[in-house]
Amino acid sequence: MTEELLSECGISNQEDRIVGGRPTTPNKYPWVARLVYEGRFHCGASLVTNDYVITAAHCVRRLKRSKIRIVLGDYDQYVNTDGKAIMRAVSAIIRHKNFDMNSYNHDVALLKLRKSVKFSKRVKPICLPQKGSDPAGKEGTVVGWGRTSEGGMLAGQVHEVQVPILSLIQCRKMKYRANRITDNMICAGRGSQDSCQGDSGGPLLVQEGDRLEIVGIVSWGVGCGRPGYPGVYTRVSRYLNWINTNMKQGCICTN
Repeated sequence: MTEELLSECGISNQEDRIVGGRPTTPNKYPWVARLVYEGRFHCGASLVTNDYVITAAHCVRRLKRSKIRIVLGDYDQYVNTDGKAIMRAVSAIIRHKNFDMNSYNHDVALLKLRKSVKFSKRVKPICLPQKGSDPAGKEGTVVGWGRTSEGGMLAGQVHEVQVPILSLIQCRKMKYRANRITDNMICAGRGSQDSCQGDSGGPLLVQEGDRLEIVGIVSWGVGCGRPGYPGVYTRVSRYLNWINTNMKQGCICTN
């Protein structure tokens, strides 16, 4: 199982490349999931094994487990004709016990799918980063169904946007109060290019060799694509032990 996961994880479907973003080609990012609540898009998520997705803790606050569905292998949320989307109920919500709604520190959660998914071209897991790795200085990619402008409509199709990843020192010099940005966070974005409200819980990806890794989870920010206010993400590399411990039955994919 571990070898299968490793061979599958983080390989995008390059058939050709969200404020300032553009639609992706269908199923380019086969780990990207929609968290649907009471039939409506609620947040993004990412498949990490055949039976767990990772998302932001604030996305699952006060949700009833029975009303959550995870949709995988889906490209356009408003069109049913793209066929083979997979929907799963959720058997467990595992939210980080130290998540703080005021600071958004520890903004991470796992959802266990009631029934495992089979990997295919349309459905694959994302690789997790190495422990202690720091993506500062790299170009990241944010993927999701977020709004393409502040206050705009949710995108129908999956969008991607390239964002520069800042160091903690750089981020703490921006317009946020320095103590708001904890070591468990990553900042990324430039001016008009940012993740937007609907993307909460979705992935911030970086290329490592021939694979992509999830280095961040869309968490919070001020407005959308505002100069001086980059998007803030949960730093996934700080939570590898937590992820491992809470997915005892599964196994995780690192690059």
